[in-house]
Amino acid sequence: MPDNNLEMLQYLYTGPDVATYTLDVIAKRKARGGPLITSGIPTLDKYMKPWLPGELIFILAFTSHGKTSLMQAMTRNVVKQLQDAHVEDEIVVYATWETLVEELGLYDLAAMTGIDGSLAWYGQHSDADAVKLQHAGMRRSGMPLWVLGHSLKRRRLERPMTVAAIDETLRLMEEGQGVRPAVIFVDYLQIIAAADPRVERRLQIMQSVDDLRELARHTGAPVVVGCQAGRQILDRRFKLPEIGDGQESSRIEQDADKVLALWYPSKTEDAGDTIDAMGLTVTDDLMVMGVRKQRHGPSGATFPVRFDPGHNTFTAWEVDEWEPQYETERIAL
Repeated sequence: MPDNNLEMLQYLYTGPDVATYTLDVIAKRKARGGPLITSGIPTLDKYMKPWLPGELIFILAFTSHGKTSLMQAMTRNVVKQLQDAHVEDEIVVYATWETLVEELGLYDLAAMTGIDGSLAWYGQHSDADAVKLQHAGMRRSGMPLWVLGHSLKRRRLERPMTVAAIDETLRLMEEGQGVRPAVIFVDYLQIIAAADPRVERRLQIMQSVDDLRELARHTGAPVVVGCQAGRQILDRRFKLPEIGDGQESSRIEQDADKVLALWYPSKTEDAGDTIDAMGLTVTDDLMVMGVRKQRHGPSGATFPVRFDPGHNTFTAWEVDEWEPQYETERIAL
């Protein structure tokens, strides 16, 4: 049989193939005690199912409403899950086009030490805090958390960091270093380097979504992607993005396995205002989340979590009687 015909057969799965592969996946997950990866934020994990291998997950928010902060917090939580389970051949990968490697490291050190990251970034921390940061740096060195991006130390890269380049880098990492990604974070969709800059921007973003789907399939890891919401949400009373609010991209509606939306009300409302639909007062630590899409699980839950931007942490909202609203009881726009 010609070689090109053999290549085409790689996409064909017989009945025994389907049954055997499916049972193998189910058996491995049962032996492991269920899927390993969750966000690590208890309130969110009540409403969002664990992240399965090969899933494409979007975090949708307007600019400066917590996409990067949430993904950074999630990376540390996933690292802890890997360490607690004594997984030695998997790492967490964080790919970014906007945030410097050093700034990402600062998020980690601030969370480890409790030091205000903004003070440390400007060199305004105390000598005692400098010692704490040095100790945290040693702990960070041992974390299975690797970054793809840009650094103040390496300012001139030979090629753009496209999704295809990430895919190839991770393949080489697995072959050469013997480790593979447990989860891949991508920060964020609209600024991914285009494979072909001549193509219309909307089509570039659609292609990036398709490439991210392939990245999830090739690596067998969940891929968590930040996505910028459009300015139209600012015209609404309740500003939590809907699934179709992704800026220049409606592709996530069909390709995403899970979509989480964020709204940081202190960025758009006055302190002390009331969010009528939720009966909550706007404070600096209120973050509103909503599960907008979830395959194999319920979607539509809307709920608060407590956000500390200085230390980059997300914790439970201490209102025990809080019950989430669902899409069957739509929150008024």
